[in-house]
Amino acid sequence: MGAWGTRNFENDGSQDWIFDLIENKDGGLVADTLARIINNIETLEISDCEEALAAAELVSALVGRASEDFPEDPLDQLDVLNLIGTRALRNQAIAAVNKIAAASEMKNYWEDAGQGEAWAAVQAGLIKRLD
Repeated sequence: MGAWGTRNFENDGSQDWIFDLIENKDGGLVADTLARIINNIETLEISDCEEALAAAELVSALVGRASEDFPEDPLDQLDVLNLIGTRALRNQAIAAVNKIAAASEMKNYWEDAGQGEAWAAVQAGLIKRLD
């Protein structure tokens, strides 16, 4: 893995997802990515978690609460998605982040690495920005 850290854009999967989204101008992918986590009844895989956390971070950015590590180029191009950070979309993002933070391969990875608290704090901050 090229990049990997406890913050949501310190991994290649999240960065790739956000750049692809902006390049393809496919705002529908945001809700689809979040729904994939919410509707999943199996173990949440790390790659799916990376993408859903990036989607949740994007929703937070849409309401003017971008994380400090949100990639600058996509942040400047959010308007191409024609998306609005509605309460419904924010609630969907909160549900996905809560599910990932409660039980996922990503949570297990950070706990096993001894950085579970740092990772959980990032997700709690994201939920706060979304609320």
